[in-house]
Amino acid sequence: MGLRSRDVISGKEGRLFLEGEEMAHIKSFEANVEKNKEEVPIMGRRMMGHKTNGASGAGTMTLHKVTSQMVKIMINYVKTGVDPYFTLQAVLDDKTSGRGTERVTLYEVNFDSAKVAGLDVEAAALEEEVPFTFEDVDLPEELKSTFD
Repeated sequence: MGLRSRDVISGKEGRLFLEGEEMAHIKSFEANVEKNKEEVPIMGRRMMGHKTNGASGAGTMTLHKVTSQMVKIMINYVKTGVDPYFTLQAVLDDKTSGRGTERVTLYEVNFDSAKVAGLDVEAAALEEEVPFTFEDVDLPEELKSTFD
């Protein structure tokens, strides 16, 4: 049997953990690994070649504004000069899909910026967008790769 509509994972069935503590106020989360490549000209070819020579990790999370967590992290850095690094774990677990659970762990996560104050008379709900980088990634649990 092939793919069924119920196999598709719902984005609402995700959870995010910062240092093991659930971030219940997460609205969206995305982390990407981008390969670093250098161009390699090759004699006799018109097309440029490309050689991968590393990778970098970056992402963005959007939070409902319900805590001062990010404000405190940034102000602490400004006041002390200590730049904190964290572990984040994203979990997908849609019970209806039957595909299992996916856990992706990001290590050495460092937040790039955070909104320390914001007001908006037209916003029904305030949000904060937090870009970040990370230095390592693991997949301790993965979704099924076959369709039964």
